[in-house]
Amino acid sequence: MSDQQILQLPLKVEVKFPLADGRTLVQGPLTYNSDGLATRHNCDFIKDPAFAAAYRVGASGGRADLHIEWRVHVALWVAGQAAQLEGDFVECGVNTGILSGAIMSALDFSKWPDRKFYLLDTFAGIPEEQITAAERTAGVSGMNRKYQDSDLYAAVQQKFAPWPSAVVVRGRVPDTLSAIKSTRVSYASIDMNVVEPEIAAGEFLWPLLVPGGFVLLDDYGWAAHVNQKHAWDEFARRHGISILALPTGQGLWMKPR
Repeated sequence: MSDQQILQLPLKVEVKFPLADGRTLVQGPLTYNSDGLATRHNCDFIKDPAFAAAYRVGASGGRADLHIEWRVHVALWVAGQAAQLEGDFVECGVNTGILSGAIMSALDFSKWPDRKFYLLDTFAGIPEEQITAAERTAGVSGMNRKYQDSDLYAAVQQKFAPWPSAVVVRGRVPDTLSAIKSTRVSYASIDMNVVEPEIAAGEFLWPLLVPGGFVLLDDYGWAAHVNQKHAWDEFARRHGISILALPTGQGLWMKPR
């Protein structure tokens, strides 16, 4: 994906407000209109050559029509903060490795040979037995249509081969959590689309997270994943933390210092 392709978002959409029904949602011209987020706010980060290069690495192997620049921007910021702490990185729910690929590229992970980046995924979609009746009602089971690439595991192994500290683990969470051999984690991304493995990962990672360590939740604000939001809110209550809801649909929490 070229820098020019990345910038081909509908940046000049003119919308007249108020609408006939009185709504004044976003007063254009829009600067960003993708991935469920329409805004007139500044998003100059998209034009940054360093961001474009990292995004290009992350997006490789993924859908050409997928534009999640702002989500990647958030992940890069969080990872950059976590990199200043001691601890390994973890991603539960990798798929083609968009976030993790961008992060490893942007942070030049090769300069930290002793810092692991664990990448856990079934590489075959959401395990049907982990989808609850409520999640099926919300349409989560149908999301497995997106995960039909039988060669995904091999492709991800190849994608992350340039970084010896990347540890690609195939299998379902929580069964594979034991593959994480870290005693300290400073960054985790969780994106598994259903409650059971996500909360299991959260509980496993809690004692490993260093003070000030971050956990980025990919699905927290999306309507189809409201069951995950409720489960994470309960997790936050148990552990005495709060979750920041982001307009990208992500959620972010930090282990207290």
